[in-house]
Amino acid sequence: MKVHSLLHGIQKSKTLKFLVLGFFGALFTLLVQILGFVDGSELKTLDRRFLQATHPEEADTNIVMIAIDQNSLEAFADRNVQWPWPREFYGIVVDYLRSAGASSVSFDMMFDRNDFDRRETDGTVSDSAFAEAMNKSGNVALVTFLSMHEKGDKYGGVILDRHLTSGNFPFIAIPQYNRANAPIPLFQQATKILAVANFESDKDGISRRVPLVYRFKHGYIPNLGLAVYLLDKKIPLDKMGDAVNKIPISNDGHFLIYWYGKGGTEGVFKYYPFAAIFSSALDMKSGKSPVLSPSVFKSKKVIIGGTAPGLLDFKPTPFTSLEVYPGMEIYATIMSNLFNGHFLHESPKWLTYFLIIMLSFLSAFIFFHIRKLTTAIATFISIILLYVGFTFFLFYQEKFWLPIITPSIALISTFAFSAFFSYATEDRQRRELRRAFNRYLSPTIVSQIVDNSGALELGGHTIEGTVFFSDIKNFTCTAESMQPKELVLYLNEYFSIISDLILKQEAMLDKYIGDAVMAIFGAPIPKSNHAKLACLTALEIQQALSMHYNNKSAQTPHFITRIGLNSGKMVVGNIGSSKRLDYTAIGDTVNLASRIEGANKFFGTKILITETVYEQAKDVIETRELDFICVKGKNSPVRIYELLGEKDSLDEKSKEFFSLFHEGLQMYRMQQWDSAIRQFESLLNVSPEDGPCKTYLERCQMLALRKLPPDWDGVYTLSSK
Repeated sequence: MKVHSLLHGIQKSKTLKFLVLGFFGALFTLLVQILGFVDGSELKTLDRRFLQATHPEEADTNIVMIAIDQNSLEAFADRNVQWPWPREFYGIVVDYLRSAGASSVSFDMMFDRNDFDRRETDGTVSDSAFAEAMNKSGNVALVTFLSMHEKGDKYGGVILDRHLTSGNFPFIAIPQYNRANAPIPLFQQATKILAVANFESDKDGISRRVPLVYRFKHGYIPNLGLAVYLLDKKIPLDKMGDAVNKIPISNDGHFLIYWYGKGGTEGVFKYYPFAAIFSSALDMKSGKSPVLSPSVFKSKKVIIGGTAPGLLDFKPTPFTSLEVYPGMEIYATIMSNLFNGHFLHESPKWLTYFLIIMLSFLSAFIFFHIRKLTTAIATFISIILLYVGFTFFLFYQEKFWLPIITPSIALISTFAFSAFFSYATEDRQRRELRRAFNRYLSPTIVSQIVDNSGALELGGHTIEGTVFFSDIKNFTCTAESMQPKELVLYLNEYFSIISDLILKQEAMLDKYIGDAVMAIFGAPIPKSNHAKLACLTALEIQQALSMHYNNKSAQTPHFITRIGLNSGKMVVGNIGSSKRLDYTAIGDTVNLASRIEGANKFFGTKILITETVYEQAKDVIETRELDFICVKGKNSPVRIYELLGEKDSLDEKSKEFFSLFHEGLQMYRMQQWDSAIRQFESLLNVSPEDGPCKTYLERCQMLALRKLPPDWDGVYTLSSK
């Protein structure tokens, strides 16, 4: 009783209703936010923002890629040099880049074993040549891959203390590892800086944020992108903390990558094949003019890594759907972000919570203070669109990531809670109206419109379905001989039989048009077997009408119905004006179904179907192919069939008759007029009332007197509906 009084008190005050429902909407959404139920969806909206408006022009042109691509692998293979290549090759390229004046050289690849471990000959000379080149250059970064082993560094490599540093990093998240796949000590001594190149991703496997710093045992190591930044800016490793603490980070303490566009050779960064660089380096050593001028790499930050499919160094990013994304380009993007201050700022948590609370109360206010439902819904949708538009604007103009999903949930859930509360406390009259309208519309459609307020808007959606059209043969003549009241009585009987059988299949009883019935199978409830259901229902209707009129006296009008079926895409929804809506289907599929139904009178048939229906339902029905026709208002011909019955329902005599009809049809298409005429005359002796045989006999006799063009394809054009 107290609960009822409380609800009654809330119901009487709009202010109380909007405050209470706003509170519950905000509470629900805050729980969703805190528990992380929609984190994945929010990340997808971030991806969409990157994809909608790329900014390749913002990418740092001083960052270039040297790709170990498939062409490079094949070029070396042609010289009998198989992968993995000797280490001195990398030394030659490093020397070339040093002479070219490259700002830095990074290798996104592992050198964790001596060259002779993988080669038949002694590889120490090869390793030494590479190490010497790195020493001379003084600007080379190598990478390590870190992992966690429960028993410590079992089977792991050693990282020299010169590459580990201490520091204070109060604001960032730092993952901790105890095992490393690190370059051999010779290379660690030669490289200027060692960096981590672990692939980092969100729960859905997509790379969007990375740790800037990693902890390994007693010290810290920078991410590869940060390492090149420190190297280029000549920031000592022990001062890394000062640099890192100035970089904006996400709410979880990671660096958010600001993507510029798709990756690969056609992407935002410039690519050069390793083989071309190597050849240019050899040309310079021998005094020849190089294929690629060293000036190309002056002051450039160079990353060397694999892009050949066999090297398996492609990573999932928001742009993977457009082009495969080489792993080294992730670090190129991070470098470009750091060097150019392209930082993506994530909305702080307090701002997200504030938006949730504010939008929840706003949604409740709209629902209870705007009396007209359509206006309230329009206002509600406008706010969602404006908010989403604002988030995109902030992202593109300010690189600010404002959440979309939870604020939208706040708006939608509060609106839904308000609607439910209103329904439970105020909508008795509306429920009465619903019961009244069930007498005029399909209950399924009424439920769909009542349960989904968006269905009241103008517009529709595309579906795949089967359109059913029927009308009564010679209805005009029959109607003229009867009194209106009597006619309505008999029509109601007729419509009841057809309607009940259609609604039994959860099809949409679209409308009555005079004596015609239009229905859609596959709407509003989608059905993958819509064509089969439509065919079987058409047969059931003919059988039910036959039984109905067999039990009636001869004085009762016997309505003979003709049916046309066509399957395809159509638009289903509320069509009309803002003042008068009709929930219906429109499109070429609907128009053709109407024409096919009308074609029955030309063939003396009761049920005609198109080829699209036949292909989907042929395993449950018996048919005979009738014609290849152009109906009025359509330029493309359509193949039609007569629907005869369910599968295996024909006796042997009927099967033989329809087989002979098919032979006659082939004679007609081959312009063998005399043979076709004899065939159809013979068939009419067996079944004098067969409409298609009569039609083809008359057509053959007419066409035999004409001179047809050489390209006649057997298509027959119906001149009327």
